Amino acid sequence: MTSQVAGLLFVATVCLGYASVFSEVPMDCCLLTTETRFPRHFKMVSYLLQTTEKGCNIDATVFITKTGLRLCTPHPTKSTWVADYIKRLERNISLWIADTPQQ
Repeated sequence: MTSQVAGLLFVATVCLGYASVFSEVPMDCCLLTTETRFPRHFKMVSYLLQTTEKGCNIDATVFITKTGLRLCTPHPTKSTWVADYIKRLERNISLWIADTPQQ
């Protein structure tokens, strides 16, 4: 009986250890990025910058499409095409806001 309890405690300790390791990285972090440029027909509606300071393993840019797809690309400081795409997206967003009727 004592060996069964000790075995269960050991398994529980190992499981808790794994759970704490996996809980250190937020679930919505990009783990990899791609240098592959996505097609223009992907309608991007927003983006966010992922940093290691916010708990993620890598710095990245996450573009979000109209359908909710999240595309992980390099941080804009590491890739000029990403920085250019962010500028174009911000310009389009500001135009969308200007075209929206004010209530």
